[in-house]
Amino acid sequence: MYFSEPVNKVTANLKRFKEKISFQDILGIILGSFILALSIQLILVPAHILTGGVTGIAIILKFLLRIDIWIWYISLNIPIFILGYKFISKRFALYSLIGMLALTLFLRVTQNWMLNLGIDDLLLSVLLGGVISGLGTGICLRCKGSTGGTDIIAVIISNLWGYNIGSIFFAINLIILGVFLFTSNIELTLFSAISIFVSGKVVDKVQSGSNVSRTALIVSEQSNDIAAAIMANLNRGCTYLAGKGAYTGETRDIIMVTIARTQLPRLKEIVFQLDPNAFITINDTIEVLGKGFKKSGPEF
Repeated sequence: MYFSEPVNKVTANLKRFKEKISFQDILGIILGSFILALSIQLILVPAHILTGGVTGIAIILKFLLRIDIWIWYISLNIPIFILGYKFISKRFALYSLIGMLALTLFLRVTQNWMLNLGIDDLLLSVLLGGVISGLGTGICLRCKGSTGGTDIIAVIISNLWGYNIGSIFFAINLIILGVFLFTSNIELTLFSAISIFVSGKVVDKVQSGSNVSRTALIVSEQSNDIAAAIMANLNRGCTYLAGKGAYTGETRDIIMVTIARTQLPRLKEIVFQLDPNAFITINDTIEVLGKGFKKSGPEF
């Protein structure tokens, strides 16, 4: 009886952890790792161009010491995983470990693939390599994992010192490009910077998906009528926010509504038909979870 409560607690924690594991996510991480490996071995390395993060460091070391990328990649990642284990969730650690091992395997398998893509222009290689590497990385992140490396470093630094993760990624890649400048030349360094920039943009796009929504704030004297019309015609819920005019001092309900991009023209039509003097601000919304949009899932 004395041990029953701790044992039950451990069992419950293990059950919750297992429920968070998705076979679909794991397949996505493996697919993303394969795509990333293809971009590195078939496009970026032949063109002497870097990708970002630990993979970029591994590429530099390959250029300098002629030792395969996959060896450097896993050698650099092992101590990072050991240092970062306590700073990341168990599922993120597992998914990132799968991504790291998959990318290591695919870097090894594809290193001797002699596929001639017929791209002689360096800029085209940079753009294509950036797009494909961003696609692979984005798929891994969208599946709630990563390929290790700088993702874990960024989490550690953010937890210890509170810096923004995006800023950490930028700083790490800036340092990597600086090192590459001393080992290569300024032209290849600038092309590598372009590739990393393109890759980052593609990662953002893959993570957010094609269904970027819009969130509108509507200020109107006809807020009740407009909200009712939106709910009836667009089948979207509305929220009233309390607002007060700085100049007039009048209090008024502000309507907040999140809609699909294709519903935006209809929203404007509804609002201005009911109140030609209404004021609307519209912003991109990267991700929406909940009723009427994507179902919420387990977090990291």
